[in-house]
Amino acid sequence: MTPVIEINQLTFTYQGEQNAALSQVDLRLYPGEFITITGPSGCGKSTLAMCLAGFIPTAFPGEMMGEVLIQGHDTRKYPEGGLSGIVGLVQQDPEGQLCTLTVADEVAFGPENLCVPPEEIRSRVITSLEAVDGMHLFHRQVHTLSGGEKQRVAIASVLAMKPALLILDEPTANLDPRCTREVLQVLAKLQREQAVSLVIIEHRLEQVLPWTDRLIRMDQGRIASSIDRAVMLQGGLEAASQTSYVPEAFESCDQSRHSKASDEEVSVAEQALLSVEHLQAGYEDRVVLSDVSFQLSPGETVALMGDNGSGKTTLILSLLGIIKPSGGKIWFQQEEMTGKKVAYRARHMGLVFQNPHHQLFENSVWREALLPASFLSETSSDAVEEITGNLLEDFHLIQYREKNPFTLSLGEKKRLALVSVLAYGPSLLILDEPLVGQDRERMLTLMNVLQYHRRQGGSVLMVCHEPAVVETFCQRILFVKDGSIAIDAPTAEAFQMLKAQGHHEYLPACGHVQIGEEGGD
Repeated sequence: MTPVIEINQLTFTYQGEQNAALSQVDLRLYPGEFITITGPSGCGKSTLAMCLAGFIPTAFPGEMMGEVLIQGHDTRKYPEGGLSGIVGLVQQDPEGQLCTLTVADEVAFGPENLCVPPEEIRSRVITSLEAVDGMHLFHRQVHTLSGGEKQRVAIASVLAMKPALLILDEPTANLDPRCTREVLQVLAKLQREQAVSLVIIEHRLEQVLPWTDRLIRMDQGRIASSIDRAVMLQGGLEAASQTSYVPEAFESCDQSRHSKASDEEVSVAEQALLSVEHLQAGYEDRVVLSDVSFQLSPGETVALMGDNGSGKTTLILSLLGIIKPSGGKIWFQQEEMTGKKVAYRARHMGLVFQNPHHQLFENSVWREALLPASFLSETSSDAVEEITGNLLEDFHLIQYREKNPFTLSLGEKKRLALVSVLAYGPSLLILDEPLVGQDRERMLTLMNVLQYHRRQGGSVLMVCHEPAVVETFCQRILFVKDGSIAIDAPTAEAFQMLKAQGHHEYLPACGHVQIGEEGGD
């Protein structure tokens, strides 16, 4: 059988870099095969995806050696845009590949450029949106979508082009658990019925493995191991599971050097740190949040969960005043914040956006890490620099000190944004999907830092779609449904309530799927 992809001794070094991002990679992918690529953050997975899609070396300057053959043809010999309709790529950052105003136009954009007849285009738009459970988004403006909704639209826009090879770089990163399962079922159906070849790059392996024919693990730009389905069926997943998000053991680490507080833990006060009363908010004429009320106490890590588009991001943006609430009140340490400016609130509430590109401004990692503290910190500059350096080291970013932040991977950008907030020490950390792009080691480091922040009397409100992580690290769950808080309860109790209400995808046990349960033979 002729491979769809044939990679021979592929090495690629980005312009201005000394170390190769990819080194001597050999890979074959056959029609209808489903492979999953995993590995530590920054190991070259996304670079490999760009090579497979033909964007390297044409769109990214650097030195490429070896060859990438798609359907027997060297990608360097295809004319610009020549792989459209053959290879479809859904990138890590879905927002970066959306280019029209409405959802319908976005999904139609690719087929239109392939000169597909209008009636066929409309059929493809409907079919593709239905595949990602997105027909209700048909008339929506793209800029009003949540991160998860943008991810669905990005996947639908690529499906509409009917590629022979589909590459998805962390396609489930911003999706809620239910949508994750549905999207993977759609991809498996395409593989099974249309012999579409699939390459999925993922850290979240639990739901992907049942569909996978071959699991490839990368490390330092090389393919470190390849496990086929037969081995997986025999239980040979030990090496692969090391990148899983399921935290089998919580490894505490010394984070005392990251804080301005003393080594003695701050006693947890009984008064609420944050209090939200009857909050209402939305976009333009669309109401997103209605009558939201809850409290956060010092020393809590609270998970904010719910389906894509339920209002989670709108809620946390409203807390900072980035979105102006249309009703209700917000109190922080008994001071009303409802009418305060964003800059004032930010001294107490540190926000890490879902998309890190929205808060990167400087031309070096070091300057970026220090930027918020230069405006918001009450500590001496020497102390802030020491804290920042320690954080960059622990988050595996110190080696990029002088690099432009925009050259980092998505996971590295997310960690840098968190470092810049931690450096000035706000009492409340508000994190929108902080685990996106993080391998297991980086996830554990991140959660240890948050654990220390909690023990010092701070609070964490974290949008998270990882039930196993929530079970291990969070004391409470706020479950948002249709713009309201449907569940506000301690973690174990909240999971029981989710089970009773039929939200099984949000339960930790859903992550422990055995090979063969859902996939093919």
